[in-house]
Amino acid sequence: MEDMLRVTAPCRLHLGQLDLNGSLGRMYGGIGVALDGPRIVLRAERRDELVVEGFDTARVTDLARTFVDKAQIRAGARIVVQESITAHIGLGSGTLLSLSVGSALSALYNLKLTTEDVARMMLPGDKCDVCVGIFKSGGLVVASGVPREFDWPGAEGYVPPTIFQRPFPQDWRFIVVTPETATQSGQTRHGISIDMTPAIAPEDVGLVCRLLVMQLLPAVIEGNIDEFGQALTEMQWTIGKQFAPFQGGLYSHPSAEGIVRLLLGNGATGAGQSSWGPTVYAVVEGDDAAEHLEATVREYLAEASVRARVRCLKVRNSGATVAWEDGEHA
Repeated sequence: MEDMLRVTAPCRLHLGQLDLNGSLGRMYGGIGVALDGPRIVLRAERRDELVVEGFDTARVTDLARTFVDKAQIRAGARIVVQESITAHIGLGSGTLLSLSVGSALSALYNLKLTTEDVARMMLPGDKCDVCVGIFKSGGLVVASGVPREFDWPGAEGYVPPTIFQRPFPQDWRFIVVTPETATQSGQTRHGISIDMTPAIAPEDVGLVCRLLVMQLLPAVIEGNIDEFGQALTEMQWTIGKQFAPFQGGLYSHPSAEGIVRLLLGNGATGAGQSSWGPTVYAVVEGDDAAEHLEATVREYLAEASVRARVRCLKVRNSGATVAWEDGEHA
């Protein structure tokens, strides 16, 4: 096929929301890290009509129609989704798929839109979160959140600024565990309305932000995985308390707490839940430690009769790629 465009985008772990109190004027904010798998891979070419093939055809069709309508493109495209991220497991599939489809169509029709432009068209502001920075640059990303006075629900048209982005230490690994579940955890987020959040203690918000600025970020810069893990675990515990009324406890899946305890008790320096779960994760240093912890988790899950997907993943320190298949960047 001629003139085929290829988009490849990473998944992300969401390491926590910064502010559910909002008394300083902003809501949410977040921390995320890009991983080298699973990923989104799609190919696109110009067509008169819209044709979608491969994975997630219904979602991608809706996303493409939204973009074509808002961009006022009087044409279509053939989009082939070759790899996708499972929806509603805490890995950012919906947001990153939206950015991938919009970026593909923008490049296909030479619209020269930035990632922020695409996000503005395709996503509500409270869903952009860290994923704009993840899509652009990979690595570790901190996003600033959404102004309270913005139009809600969703803060349509607002893209939270990325206030920190940095490559992650190359030898750190994440053990990522996704228990099977019949519920779609990611959809629960909209149960937290802006009117509920003043109940979140400002002291807890202050602790999370202090741990981020004074411990977690310096640990990434200095390559200190022990400090990183300590900060991450305390942040996750504090954030979990805030979300407990909405997700039924510190974690959204009944098996998650036992998995996290096992991870922390067998060499992980830090652990937590990604977004609304059910995915949980832990961080370790080096391939040997990662392989040992992965094997330990698999043995535990088998003995406990818990069905779950276990992955050992590296951080992706680059963002999505949007390029023509002849090698030229779009």
